[in-house]
Amino acid sequence: MTALLPRPSQGSTGPGPAGGPPRADCVADTAGGLTFDLAGLDGLADRATGGAALLLRPRERGADTVPLPLTPAGGGRLRAALPRTVPLPEGHWDAWLRLPGSPDRRLAPGAHHLGPLTAARAADAAAGRVVARLPYATRGGRLSLRSWLRAPHAETLGLSAGPRRLTVTGRLYGAALTAHAYGEIRAVDAPGPLCRVPVTPTPEPGHPPTEGTPFTLTLPHPDLAADGRPRTWSLWLRPAGATGPEARLARLLGPGGVTTAPTPHPPLALPGPRGPLHAAPLYTPGHDLTLRLSPALPPPRRG
Repeated sequence: MTALLPRPSQGSTGPGPAGGPPRADCVADTAGGLTFDLAGLDGLADRATGGAALLLRPRERGADTVPLPLTPAGGGRLRAALPRTVPLPEGHWDAWLRLPGSPDRRLAPGAHHLGPLTAARAADAAAGRVVARLPYATRGGRLSLRSWLRAPHAETLGLSAGPRRLTVTGRLYGAALTAHAYGEIRAVDAPGPLCRVPVTPTPEPGHPPTEGTPFTLTLPHPDLAADGRPRTWSLWLRPAGATGPEARLARLLGPGGVTTAPTPHPPLALPGPRGPLHAAPLYTPGHDLTLRLSPALPPPRRG
């Protein structure tokens, strides 16, 4: 599990406690880029020349470390920029400080200002992808970055229960819905068959194409609870059918950009062959939507 960056108090910049790891303040811009400012480096900032860098090291295998050059920013501070155009594969990235003649040091989160962070959805739609990057504090109090790169991306907007079905609404980025489109529900915690479910476009007059294609995914109750057993489902969208791309339903985008924590949907009640089921729509730490089914608890007996 990860934690959001701590909310800074007034003047909470700089290195923090003596002997602790150096801190990096993080500021987002409206283009989706991030700037990291480091202070309190005991004069090292004034002597740092070529080779000083903020390193983003991937936790997942298969990706290389991304060095962001550090340059003097005045007042004894060093600054590194992560523009939106710099490729950063999806996953978790740990932030390290590299200074010439010194061992690499893990960075801690400092003050932050993420209000302007935006998903730059118009550019994403043109490129056929969604890019989202979110700094956070680890349990050990170190600075890391969660990066998402979805191409295409199915953004979950709402989920409601109706007679014999659940309905998921969302927007599709980076692809078009075709006549062959369908949704899939896949068992996460147990082997089970893939269930195909209907998906249809949801026309919205005047809706700009840069804001994604609205869609509705229909989940019939019998498909979700065929055997009545507890199960966790993941939800996917196949916009071009079996031969095209697939998109995991997830909640990444908020009103201004990447959302820090998706709001969970209220639990739902479903009928099952062995009795009523409790359906809990949940988001994983990676913001992917899952649907967890469990037997509904009977009402407590009155004494």
